[in-house]
Amino acid sequence: MDVDAPESLAPESPAPVVLRSQPNKGRCFVEKCTSKKIPLAKQMINKCKCEFVFCDLHKNADDHKCSFDYERSGKELLEKNNPKLNDKPRGGRSFTRISDD
Repeated sequence: MDVDAPESLAPESPAPVVLRSQPNKGRCFVEKCTSKKIPLAKQMINKCKCEFVFCDLHKNADDHKCSFDYERSGKELLEKNNPKLNDKPRGGRSFTRISDD
């Protein structure tokens, strides 16, 4: 093994995933948000699929840089609800002919 090998050739380990938590669910999760407290009913309505609570200004996924993958979730839902057509026999030429003897 070469000691002077460049670091770029060394196998890279993936970056550790840091799971954030929202300490106060009564306030918007966006750091520089000027909103005051979020009422309890709005906390249930404005909860995003990324499991954080946001104010009315930041509740859309584009407004708070949501980490939830909507595209992958949609594909999985479609695959679950729509089975492939090739898995099931469709009749037609799958039947065998009876020969005339």
